Amino acid sequence: MNLRVSNLRISISFFFIIIVVLAVLAGLYTEVLAALLALGIHEYAHIFVGCRLGIVIHEIEILPFGGRIRSSLDEATLEKEMLMVMAGPLANFTMAGLILFLLTQAFITPNTARQFIHYQLMLGMFNMLPALPLDGGRIFALWLRQRFAFTLSIRIASRAGKILAYSMLILALIGLAFKRLFLSFFVAGIFLLQQTSKEEKNAHFIFMKHLAGKKEKISKNKYMPGEIMVVNEDTPAKKILYSFAPQKYFVVYVLDENMKIKKSLTETEIFDKVVEKGLDLMMKDLI
Repeated sequence: MNLRVSNLRISISFFFIIIVVLAVLAGLYTEVLAALLALGIHEYAHIFVGCRLGIVIHEIEILPFGGRIRSSLDEATLEKEMLMVMAGPLANFTMAGLILFLLTQAFITPNTARQFIHYQLMLGMFNMLPALPLDGGRIFALWLRQRFAFTLSIRIASRAGKILAYSMLILALIGLAFKRLFLSFFVAGIFLLQQTSKEEKNAHFIFMKHLAGKKEKISKNKYMPGEIMVVNEDTPAKKILYSFAPQKYFVVYVLDENMKIKKSLTETEIFDKVVEKGLDLMMKDLI
């Protein structure tokens, strides 16, 4: 189901609607309200902080295990990306503290407070797990990007997500063996597996989009942090290409066998030639 609020598109998963309807029919009114409040607080925090940082929000996708925001986050700085990602879980923890305060002031009953705090903490802590597509997985991927290539960092965080998904599915099967139904583990595991596979599959596309957009970013901002890379002329071009980072612009010095600079190439020159001639090139073929 798709809704539109102002310029924001909200896409609600059919399975999410089914789960909510079944829970209501089962009489779990407080649980449904607590879960929806936790999810609403979480996603609104992402949107609020993102908009304050100048990040354009295109769509919110509501899934059985939480939400997913499509935005211009890929074009943001690491600092902005980190702040927007952390906003969701931090908002849940803050709301849990507020509910606890309301309990001490007798504005809410202990049983209701317990339910609401439980869902706030559960959603916040679950999203802090270091596995894509969860918020913790995005933070983990950002940390990895400081040490490894962009696509490798996404691949590692995505595989952590697959491990989490398979673990939840195994727990659901173990529950069935003991005649207990862990439906939330089963549903979340399936959708986590689906979304994680999508993240890993799209990593190369997002990376190439970053590289292709650098020329426009430099023209717009007038500058960009840079880095020099020194390579041998027999180095595969794709190895160099995948070593580039989204937040820096690279200038590559190609050395001959006597360690003398044979040619200097900008990142854009390498990218354009690889796109034109393919990945099976050596650096000497680009000179």
